[in-house]
Amino acid sequence: MIGLGLLSFLVGLFLLFFPGYATGLFSEFAGIAIIVLAAIVIVEGLFIDHEGVSRWGVFILGIIGILLGLTVMAAPSLLVIATGLVLGLFLVVFGIIEIVVAWTIVEDLMVRLVLGIMGLLAILLGAVIVLNPAAGIETFALLIGLYLVVSGMIRVAHGLNERHAEQNITVRRL
Repeated sequence: MIGLGLLSFLVGLFLLFFPGYATGLFSEFAGIAIIVLAAIVIVEGLFIDHEGVSRWGVFILGIIGILLGLTVMAAPSLLVIATGLVLGLFLVVFGIIEIVVAWTIVEDLMVRLVLGIMGLLAILLGAVIVLNPAAGIETFALLIGLYLVVSGMIRVAHGLNERHAEQNITVRRL
């Protein structure tokens, strides 16, 4: 928990201090990944031998994927808008699930508070991103960086609390 918190904190600081560089890397890597996956789809389409699946349909899907990858690399702001909407909706749903889990399943008060606070932060961040996905590529990185910094600090605090609680147990595992 502490290691994950520190990693989250450090990645968040990188995004906060270098948002332009981080989002440029993200856009380029996303474009390359889309192109590679589309090329795999094209190659798989050439060797499909299944009734009901059109080789040409799969081939055209792969070509569309390559064009999408090139578009992402040429105009990263389009990727940010689409990603912002999807990520924002995901964060809202994820936050709601975390809050529901915190109040219905988890019994330990500290863990319940950590999950509840992280869920609330995820909902707030998701709402901001959904309401304004075109705010800019750097704003997107700043919001994610801020979330990761706060989330990392919460995870480190939770990990330290768990370590302290484990040291005070009278019976330890063998």
